[in-house]
Amino acid sequence: MSSMVRYSIYSLIAPLAISCPGMALAQGQAQGAADWDSARATLVASQPGRIAAQISRWEALYADRQANLPFAEYSSFLLANPGFPEEETLRTRAEKRLRGEFVPEAALLQYFATYPPVTNFAKAHYALALMGSDPARSEMLAREAWRGGEMSPTAEAALMAMNGHHFTQDDQDTRMNALLWQREMEAAQRQLDRVAPSKRRVFAARLAILQGGDGYTDAPGALNDPGYLFNRSRELRQEGRTGEAIAMVANSPALSHLPLDQTAWVTELLTLARAASASDTVRIATRSLEAFAPGTDISQGEYRLRDDFTSLMWAGGTNALWRLGDGTSAAPLFYNYGAAARTPQTRSKGFFWAGEAMRRAGNSGEATRYYDMAAAYPDRFYGQLALERMGRPIPSLAGTPDATPSPEARARFNAQPLTQAVAEVARDAPWATGIRFYRAIADQAETLEDHVLVADLARDIGRRDLAVILGEAAQSDGYSGFTRTGYPRVQTPAGVNWTMVHALARQESQFAENAISHAGARGLMQFMPATAQEEARFAGVPFSADRLISDPQYSIQLGSNHIERLIRYYDGSYPLAIAAYNAGPGNVNKWLRNNGDPRTGAVDWLEWIEKIEFYETKNYVQRVIENAVVYEQLYPDQASYMRPRGVKEFLR
Repeated sequence: MSSMVRYSIYSLIAPLAISCPGMALAQGQAQGAADWDSARATLVASQPGRIAAQISRWEALYADRQANLPFAEYSSFLLANPGFPEEETLRTRAEKRLRGEFVPEAALLQYFATYPPVTNFAKAHYALALMGSDPARSEMLAREAWRGGEMSPTAEAALMAMNGHHFTQDDQDTRMNALLWQREMEAAQRQLDRVAPSKRRVFAARLAILQGGDGYTDAPGALNDPGYLFNRSRELRQEGRTGEAIAMVANSPALSHLPLDQTAWVTELLTLARAASASDTVRIATRSLEAFAPGTDISQGEYRLRDDFTSLMWAGGTNALWRLGDGTSAAPLFYNYGAAARTPQTRSKGFFWAGEAMRRAGNSGEATRYYDMAAAYPDRFYGQLALERMGRPIPSLAGTPDATPSPEARARFNAQPLTQAVAEVARDAPWATGIRFYRAIADQAETLEDHVLVADLARDIGRRDLAVILGEAAQSDGYSGFTRTGYPRVQTPAGVNWTMVHALARQESQFAENAISHAGARGLMQFMPATAQEEARFAGVPFSADRLISDPQYSIQLGSNHIERLIRYYDGSYPLAIAAYNAGPGNVNKWLRNNGDPRTGAVDWLEWIEKIEFYETKNYVQRVIENAVVYEQLYPDQASYMRPRGVKEFLR
């Protein structure tokens, strides 16, 4: 249960007749459910491994959010433990130490030879350190760092003195542009005299903006310079003149060149779009593609870029379709939303809504083409809906990966520090630590064989949560045959709602029995203690917060009772009950009042779900429903009606 539930629901929901925790396990469950628990019990009983000390060091470094530990602490750990979680975070913190700590040249060279700089500040230091041992590489890095912008004043002076005669006019102009995007005002002021005369007026106007001046200029090319538009738009918004910023960006001439910082540019466009009229939102979203070279695959960009770009495409698409009734304009925006994403749920969502937009525009051929793209993800909510739109059944999800790792590959995998660390954290580490190691090993799997090895590891150590994470990673990486791995089973007490227990637990905790959220939700079913206490009272059993994380059967029974109570309260509606499990009935009832009641036909179910105010809850409803469909497809004998239901049967 989400941390969003802050209050008791029992003032709203009458008690049900329910079964009690501790009842015998349901008959006929496959052996696989028990195998997970047996494997985990064996691991928990084992002795700590030699890697345990390194995990403790990692926890200390990861907790050092202000980077107060010395550079040597970070560098020695990273060099000895390649592939540990949050590696880029630790590398960034190591480089942050260079701002106030003297690090011997030899130590820098040793470290950067393995871990090249991730920040421009550190790249400048590396270039200087290489001058004596590798002058050619030093010169190359010096140019890159100069063009990259931010560095210490000392490094700036040294690089200019040593390499300034090698820098071209383009290098100088590019550095100025970078400094202005980075809001490095003092360095930009020093750089202004080095820029080309033809660009000085626009650069000077941008610098004036950062320094608190008006920044208006009639210099040729200013209004199609993305850097000027970016700096000016931020200034106008900060002055409360957001409408002027929207008008300027929405109606500016085509960009003369690509933004230096595409992520910052897209973030600014998204900020404007969220404050704009429907038509301006569509225009801003449509024009955002000017920021990318033709053929750019945005799905390969950094997370922030992908996240903000897809949010911008969604804003444009929904405004075009829902507010302007323009399906033809909405479809390409929805398509771009899907194409820019990596995750199957987002890709299928974008392609489905592109199909919906074309269907509403009366173009059935194009609608089917987009639906077919969404249907490539049959284990996802919108992929399942696309199949139903086209009258197709869900294909078999029970396949297995076509790869068998060799003994040599398995031995190499088992010898890796990260593999050993995963087995160790699975033994007794706090959930918040373990989950980061599970994500790291799944993210680092590249080949089909790699994914099989991680899936086997999950089974060997009895971690269903690692299996779920690996299943998601495999599909995002384009590998099939991991659905059963990613949808593990758990032993359940007799009489519970088997489908909903599995669908909820997979989304709530990924079946991690020891999961504790940042807000205090606990266990497999993620109960807040106050809600669990009331549920236990209705069940007539003693409440124990510890049992929520130590006794999965206790958590499962209370969770099943709770979702059944919510389903009854909402007259059999799964989406409303699932939303209430996450956000509480008070919020759901508010959304019913504000957005209409889909049970009456006043609003379409899909639009109602998409208009849920909380992204977490909107996503939660879709994920739980798709989980329910997949579990019943994989295990129809466990389904409530002894047959698998389609997604439409859960939308009621």
